Amino acid sequence: MTKRDMSWKGFLKRNAINALFACFAFVFFWNSVAIGEWMYALFGGELRGYGPAQQRWHRVWAVGFVAMFIFVAMLDALSVWYWQKYPEKRRYPKEESK
Repeated sequence: MTKRDMSWKGFLKRNAINALFACFAFVFFWNSVAIGEWMYALFGGELRGYGPAQQRWHRVWAVGFVAMFIFVAMLDALSVWYWQKYPEKRRYPKEESK
């Protein structure tokens, strides 16, 4: 098992990576019908059957990714706070100095 950086600096690094993923997923799903139309137009096709009703569900998925990011960030913040407050309850053995 590898050690996880449970400092606030490590928290910011982890959540910066998670935020990039959440932003990418949000932008992709929010504009997915337009992206699909653009991709079909590249090959001379037409995207049929997708309109405001389907776009609505894609936007629900987009907001879901943002909600997931916020939930995970709150859990991670709680974990880092607990790790910092109670160092004696850590599962990893303390490193012995040589």
